Amino acid sequence: MADINILMLGGKRCGKTTVLSSMSMEIGKALAGTRLQLLPMQNTDVKLRNAADVIRKKIGEFDNPLIRTTVDENPTGARDVYEFSFQMPGVKPVVINIHDIPGEWLTDPLHEKEVRALIAVSQVIIIAIDTPYLFYKMGREGYGQYHEEYNKPREIANFFKNSLSPADIQDRMVLFVPLKCERYYHLTYTPKLNAYHRNYMQELFEAVCIGYRDLLFYLRSTPQLANSLTIAVTPILSAGGIDFVKFVKDEQTGRVMSLYQEPEFLADSEKGYSPRFCEQPIVYALTYVLRLGVDGQWKMGGFTKSAQNSNQLAMREAYETLRRKMKRSHSSTYSADGFFMIQNPKNI
Repeated sequence: MADINILMLGGKRCGKTTVLSSMSMEIGKALAGTRLQLLPMQNTDVKLRNAADVIRKKIGEFDNPLIRTTVDENPTGARDVYEFSFQMPGVKPVVINIHDIPGEWLTDPLHEKEVRALIAVSQVIIIAIDTPYLFYKMGREGYGQYHEEYNKPREIANFFKNSLSPADIQDRMVLFVPLKCERYYHLTYTPKLNAYHRNYMQELFEAVCIGYRDLLFYLRSTPQLANSLTIAVTPILSAGGIDFVKFVKDEQTGRVMSLYQEPEFLADSEKGYSPRFCEQPIVYALTYVLRLGVDGQWKMGGFTKSAQNSNQLAMREAYETLRRKMKRSHSSTYSADGFFMIQNPKNI
């Protein structure tokens, strides 16, 4: 069976490695009792465990709630690949490759061909969004003052519009994944903090739609794309027990860094390293790819006709199981905790 490929795009220091680490641990809970497993390969397991150790150690600095500190990751200019084995009864294990590429590659002509080649083999494209940059100091535009500089929405939109044709990206899932949403989730659901009864997670969804308006417009601009692209917003709490406070500027480098602290009035069970919803992007991705398999659009090789029929039955069972695990809005107007299917032509 063909591999599953997922491409992650995003700006520097947006926390993609931390999220993958949390996802790797949380997906086991989501799949518990389903006869499905997603297991990291050896090298990937080591990388993600190391990333989890780093963030746990960092969060340990918040034992005193008054302490504030930065948690920015060191950026990398290299491509990285995280490999997983997806196992379901009656089917050979399927390899899932999650490709993490630097955001600068989208504006570097030397890497254009490589990015296009990755998109060609990827069933799912994830746009990772640093939420504090998107949401901090909202302007008249409807998004934060640092969003364009650090999340690079124009560069991403221009790459899709200028380097890819509709045929290059049709029949894919595109996920907008706001990371580090802790502050806005806690504000929404902590009555002592939410004096104005605002739904910050709904506002976050709206900010994503405005902040990535050009890209969303392009992804829905032709019947070919509107009838084939599945588009959703799936926000996550990357670490759980810490809240973004504000940005500070490093006097030596001039770089803007995010400052965090342990939030007030947080339940003991939510303190420390307690990520939430981190499994959802991969649940969405697997559900989508399995739907392709059920519909006969996911290429399978090396099977007899009877084996293919058996595999399709197994994939349908896995698809229905994962579909029930998707966190989603059941309203056509409002998101649930920021989760929303913007376009769903395959009715997953």
